[in-house]
Amino acid sequence: MRTLWIALALAAAAAPASAASVFREAGAGVVAGDPIGGTAKLWFDDDYAVDLGVGFSGDTVLWGDFLYHAWNLLPQPEEGKLGVYFGAGPRLETADDTEFGVRTIAGLSWRITRQPIEFFVEAGPVFRMTQGGGVDADGGIGLRLYLGSSR
Repeated sequence: MRTLWIALALAAAAAPASAASVFREAGAGVVAGDPIGGTAKLWFDDDYAVDLGVGFSGDTVLWGDFLYHAWNLLPQPEEGKLGVYFGAGPRLETADDTEFGVRTIAGLSWRITRQPIEFFVEAGPVFRMTQGGGVDADGGIGLRLYLGSSR
């Protein structure tokens, strides 16, 4: 477990320098649900992003989803952009026996035009690949703040 935290700390320290050239925008916030915790979203362009998170669902949970956003599927509000997103990625839960799974997610994202804020709601199944398999569910509601946003 200690090795995992050291690896995460080293990756976080190295990420800002290399991420500046790859990611267009970054936001950080919180998500309340299952799991409950912190989330960061790194945008490649207007439609594609990576959502990284750490939270708690009885045990510590780490996830990383690659997301596609469809901004033209829903009627747009007077303020901001409303979009549907879909994605998938790895999920690691540190229980008595560490559990690995694939998290699939779908959600709604509302980006406010005049403020660097995103509200979101998401849910989806988690397919466990260890300890006999099985299916769980993740979901939550949250918000992210974008510092230095150009949107």
